[in-house]
Amino acid sequence: MATLQKIRDRGTLLVIIVGVALLAFVLGDLLTSGTTFMGRAQDRAFVVNGETIPTAEYAERIAEFEQFHSMLSGGESLDENTQAQIREQVYQQMVRERLVQSQATKLGLTVTAAEINDLVHGEFISPLLHQLPFFLNPQTGMFDRNALIEFISVVNTASSNPQEQAIINQYKSLWMFIENMIISQRLEEKYISLLANAVMINDVETKNAFELSQRNADIAFAMQSFFSVPDSAVTVTDREIRDFYNQHRDNFRLEAPLVKLSYFMQEITPSADDFANVEAEARRAAAELTVTTNPAAVVADFSETPFRDVFVNENLLTPSQVEFVRSAAIGDVQGPTREGDLFQVYKLIDRTVAPDSVHLRMMAIPMASAFGQDSLVLNFVDSIYTEMRGGRAFAEVANSLNPQSNGGDVGWARELDLIGSFGADVTRAAFSAPVGQPIRLSVPGQELILQVEERTRPITKYKLALINMPVVASERTTNNIDNELNQFVSLPDVSTRFNELAAERGFMIMPNMTLSASDPGLGMGMSRIPGSRQVITWAANERKMGAVRKFDLTNVRIVARVDEVIPAGTAPLSEVSTGIRMRLTNDRKAEHIIANLNGRNLNNLDAFATAMNSNVDTVRFVNFNTRNITGLGNEPVLNAVSAFAPVNAVKGPMQGNMGVYVASVIGRTQGTEEFDATAQREAMLNENIFRLQDQSITVLRNKLGVEDNRFRFW
Repeated sequence: MATLQKIRDRGTLLVIIVGVALLAFVLGDLLTSGTTFMGRAQDRAFVVNGETIPTAEYAERIAEFEQFHSMLSGGESLDENTQAQIREQVYQQMVRERLVQSQATKLGLTVTAAEINDLVHGEFISPLLHQLPFFLNPQTGMFDRNALIEFISVVNTASSNPQEQAIINQYKSLWMFIENMIISQRLEEKYISLLANAVMINDVETKNAFELSQRNADIAFAMQSFFSVPDSAVTVTDREIRDFYNQHRDNFRLEAPLVKLSYFMQEITPSADDFANVEAEARRAAAELTVTTNPAAVVADFSETPFRDVFVNENLLTPSQVEFVRSAAIGDVQGPTREGDLFQVYKLIDRTVAPDSVHLRMMAIPMASAFGQDSLVLNFVDSIYTEMRGGRAFAEVANSLNPQSNGGDVGWARELDLIGSFGADVTRAAFSAPVGQPIRLSVPGQELILQVEERTRPITKYKLALINMPVVASERTTNNIDNELNQFVSLPDVSTRFNELAAERGFMIMPNMTLSASDPGLGMGMSRIPGSRQVITWAANERKMGAVRKFDLTNVRIVARVDEVIPAGTAPLSEVSTGIRMRLTNDRKAEHIIANLNGRNLNNLDAFATAMNSNVDTVRFVNFNTRNITGLGNEPVLNAVSAFAPVNAVKGPMQGNMGVYVASVIGRTQGTEEFDATAQREAMLNENIFRLQDQSITVLRNKLGVEDNRFRFW
């Protein structure tokens, strides 16, 4: 059956899926075992609206997302950052689903089987399916209904072959995952649509919104930044900060605890002795490479990278290697030379003038030794090879054997590209075969027929025996660093004098850093320390404040002290007072600037700009609905000026988000679009939906409650 044949062709995908399934099994066992971090009574990954989500369920969803991601990325392995992103995405999605479901149940909202069928098979396919690459036409990149039908046909297939049935079962699991995503997305669409339609849009509002969108203004303005006023010029009292905090407590909720810790890092880097030892070994390698008649053996003995028996273009060499090969005689040896933390030795084996790349077509026919049918395979290969020698097009034969082979087109390849996949014999044949003539080769386990379509122009290429010897920290060096840090951690007063003692020893301290217990690691973005999540987990679960611990990460050690752990709930005033003070300070600065300007009786924009120690600038095509004004961002006061201020009238001073503005409309144009009440109402409804998607979830989180306990086990 053609469908089952496609399953057989996807053996690599089976390995990925089975690997992820094993990961889910191991992770699930780890998280639910009676010997794990918590007993079953405490097995609460997180709580949403009083519903406890156990760690096993959370781990299962993570495994599903990882499997899904692997399929989307073509089976690429997941790095630490991607895994952290998936864990957070799963958490947010599961919270969102339960918040929406709690409201949908009260409102009687459901997604019926008929709706699901329509979203998969009907006229309006789910937008989610349009985004998944295995339902897209590879030529057009557009959604292909036939690809979806074929996928579902695999899901509904049964096979007597256990291996094929195992793959089918994995496809069924994947489809159930996709279907659940469709259902969740559709239910949320219904809920948000209901909220959006509850916000009435009347005819007057519709007409007014359209007219404002057509009223575009060019604005001249002057702005005095809040930074121009020193903080000492205004006063914000502790009472004002406390009052603001009490009035906005819902804005300071914490789903997970905050962790305060101080830490420093010590990289595990090679010592001077390590460099000296590797350099001595590199000199021995150079001596052996000089006299050997078998450079591959010497490379195998000393080098981190294997010997490549190929000619390469000089653009694949380092500048020092290029300088060497251009002037060296065959057999000359260079090195050892140091390149950073690496010593290199290289020998010029040969030099030639040949094409850098060839454009290949190739067919591979597996032998059938296990079934004693090698002779049949050889006869079959003889027949098709004879046909091609007789003039039948290579692409035609390749497509007759495998319609998905694109005529056996391999594309352009260099010697270096071919050697790793096909070996030296195939590489030599590819670069010596006449253009347009098929060549037959036997390699272990299969018969190959290849044909060179084109070649690049001949250039000078070089064959090098290259020995790479990296310098890494020796066990002795690592032990010395560990011993020093272990002694530091054991100091009797390290808990109370952590920063002082670390500074005395020359360590760069990160003092009193505040992190969420759910953060994926220390640092941010590209500067995040790999593997440092364990530091946060330890600190968040540590009951003794001031506890100090050393963490052994790859090529780095971290020593950290727990300064404080702030429980989930409403953040204490001490943690948010700085942000509140900054906001209130800007309000006071605005009042200060405005009062100063109003006291000068200024009446034109240039005079205001001079008083503000600023310049007059302009922005164009601003209307009431412009979300981000070029160069300024979100400044609603200028949106209001654009819509309602008379032309050439000076408006302000007015407080904005970045500072105080004085502005004047210097020109206004009217749009030429015709009013369409239905289209305008639909646009406003869509805007409400867009706004409510996040706002409603935020409100539900605050009202129903979300408790994030993942830090206890992750």
